[in-house]
Amino acid sequence: MMNRQKVLHILRAIATISGESKLVLVGSATVLMRARNIPAEMLNTNEIDVFAPESKDEEMFADLIEGSIGRGSHFDRTFNYFGDGVSSKTATMPHDWKDRAVVIGEHGIANTEVIVPDLNDIALAKLVAWREKDRVWLEAGVRALILKPSSMRERLDRMPEVIPRAELERRVTQLEARLID
Repeated sequence: MMNRQKVLHILRAIATISGESKLVLVGSATVLMRARNIPAEMLNTNEIDVFAPESKDEEMFADLIEGSIGRGSHFDRTFNYFGDGVSSKTATMPHDWKDRAVVIGEHGIANTEVIVPDLNDIALAKLVAWREKDRVWLEAGVRALILKPSSMRERLDRMPEVIPRAELERRVTQLEARLID
């Protein structure tokens, strides 16, 4: 199970290894940087997903992270959690997600800004992916009132056309029904 200290540990390692001055945290672990009283279902991961928005070569960044602290690495075997270097296209979020993101500094991550998107923007990315683990995360977040289907619905018109909007609306409606259950 992931916790804030593990996230910060991985972020420090990524900053040190990559030398990047800006990192964007996406995926399930973002909840640890933006919420309190988080249900266990939202923390059921042993990885964080990170991309470097100013990297000259996203693929090289991802390969560097994978090789040094990724799944199966010495880092992973030692700590039983790891970093996953991803692309800026990994999380399909609204075009204006940066307007709602926050920057965390300090926390022992020298000379590196860590950008953390709004949780409802991360929720929309998970709505697009719609894997079983994403649905579990989304449903737990809605039940805990950490995620707001109304906010997700308001942002649908700013989503890239990856899947039909009607399908995204159907998925949001399904999540809203979880509030009643």
